[in-house]
Amino acid sequence: MMILSMALCGAACKEEFGGLGIEVDTGEGKVTRENPYVIRDVFKGGTGELAGLKPGDKILSVDGQELLGYQHEYIVKSLLRGKPGTMVTLQVEREGQLMLLRVLRGRVVLQ
Repeated sequence: MMILSMALCGAACKEEFGGLGIEVDTGEGKVTRENPYVIRDVFKGGTGELAGLKPGDKILSVDGQELLGYQHEYIVKSLLRGKPGTMVTLQVEREGQLMLLRVLRGRVVLQ
């Protein structure tokens, strides 16, 4: 039923989710020690910026779940995104220092 309704509305459909206001890698790449999961950009005024996230921060875990071995696409769709208004805890490494940051998922609408 969901597939049919999405097919019928075509370009008018919007995808809505809770996001952190950050740009990270997506796709089939996997997180390794040599290839950590790095924040590429932080959107001005977004919840990630308000929480103190910065470009170059390495995300090590999301809500206590270590990211080593996970595909980028899974991390984005299953761990970082969620219901708008919910909180997520990120363990990040910045310039050799470990930090825990709680970030509110803000409303994101893609057209």
